[in-house]
Amino acid sequence: MARARRKNRTHLKGPAKGETEENVPKSFVIKSGTVTKSITQLVRDTRKIMEPNTATRLRERPNARLRDYLTIAPSLKVTHLLAFTLTDAANVHLRVARFPQGPTLTFRVNKYSLMKDLVNSSLRNVGKSPGGEYRNPPLLVMNSFQQPQNGPALPQLRLMSTMFQGLFPPIQVEKSALPTFRRVLLLSYSHQTGCISFRHFTITVRPHGVSRRVRKLLNTTGTIKVSKKQPDLSNTEDIADYLLKRAGSEVSQGYDSMSESEASEAESDTNQIELPEDYVGRGNKKGERKAVRLIETGPRMELKLIKVVEGLVGSKKGEGETVFHEFVHKSKSEALSMQESHEKRKAAKEARRAEQAANVARKKAEKDAKKTKGKAITTTTGEGDEEEEEDDDDESDDEIDVEGLSDIDPEEELERLRERKLNGKNQQNNQDNDDDESEFEYEDRIQDEDDWNEDIGAEDVSSDEEQEETDQRQDSSASEDEDEAPKPPPKKKKTSGKRK
Repeated sequence: MARARRKNRTHLKGPAKGETEENVPKSFVIKSGTVTKSITQLVRDTRKIMEPNTATRLRERPNARLRDYLTIAPSLKVTHLLAFTLTDAANVHLRVARFPQGPTLTFRVNKYSLMKDLVNSSLRNVGKSPGGEYRNPPLLVMNSFQQPQNGPALPQLRLMSTMFQGLFPPIQVEKSALPTFRRVLLLSYSHQTGCISFRHFTITVRPHGVSRRVRKLLNTTGTIKVSKKQPDLSNTEDIADYLLKRAGSEVSQGYDSMSESEASEAESDTNQIELPEDYVGRGNKKGERKAVRLIETGPRMELKLIKVVEGLVGSKKGEGETVFHEFVHKSKSEALSMQESHEKRKAAKEARRAEQAANVARKKAEKDAKKTKGKAITTTTGEGDEEEEEDDDDESDDEIDVEGLSDIDPEEELERLRERKLNGKNQQNNQDNDDDESEFEYEDRIQDEDDWNEDIGAEDVSSDEEQEETDQRQDSSASEDEDEAPKPPPKKKKTSGKRK
């Protein structure tokens, strides 16, 4: 058969009616460093006390530091940190820090008991909680945190009470419903020992004026199961024998005494109330008279304040000044000297930070200036190219060494070559025209003689191929004259083919 699924109603957790996420304190409960298995279980039990406004399934990394939690806390709106540590001397310490500026209170855990230890013990009024009461925060009850009437004042008492009150949201009696009050956290201070008793209870409502044996037969829901054993009725003939403890039952005496039936507690006027509203459990209706009792579910701790420090332990800004220390007592002169040294260190640290900030701002300004200068140069390069080229030419003219060069200007010489070439071409054109005219006269003369039908010897007349070769030679000679010599090319007369 498959295992029954256990439902975790996490959607019911959160701030109560009339509360918001901003004014509800939240906490981290962690272990720091290497600890034992019992301390790890103590961390889980403490998280149950701090529910629902805590990280129940928070997993700590082995190499995690307090600075990591200080960094992530503001984003999650966490206001308090509870860290359990184990010192080299095998002492368990509890640090309670307030975010984001402190202070930090360090307690020594003299002794503690886990939830499972209390359940397995044979103590009365100790049991296991059903689990539904952790959807709402507990009621905080603080005892004997007032200043002592005889003796010096203890300023750390006020600080401790303020710190513990800030761990839980304030009680709003007008807006809160009666079924939301399911647990009680009791903190009791002892002026003789200077220790704080840390105990956790669950509120139960029982029928008023009913003995313990009758309550065992009643299967009520929403109550604490103090004993797992069912009543043994094998030796009884009637149910009355069990209820009245007659002869032949478990106890051979008469009726139950007041202590055994707990009638002194159930029927006293101190713990009987008339329910103003319906409460959790069968038969707990409005207007009925019930007996209210507290069942301890644990854990138990005995705390002793060791040290109070301004600021946060493990933060970048440092722990700050030590306000209170249990074992170190200093005179006024020593306290003043330490305060001065602390102020000097703080001033030096602020000066270093200011210097670093100034250096960062200066480097950033220089970087921005270089970027803006580069953009300005790229935008003005298109307009100032010509001017820069002229300046470069002037600088090159000034820097040229004219020693060893000829006095002939190359540009003037080039112009002379061009003029000579043009003159040569004009003369050649004129000569060609004269040859053409002579040809026309020759043709006219041939027409007049009527000798067109006679053959003309090819060896006596220049062909077109010869004419093209001569033209190419003229062009090549003219180009060579332009490059090598300033003299014009020699003139060549064109021979015209004549008839013999």
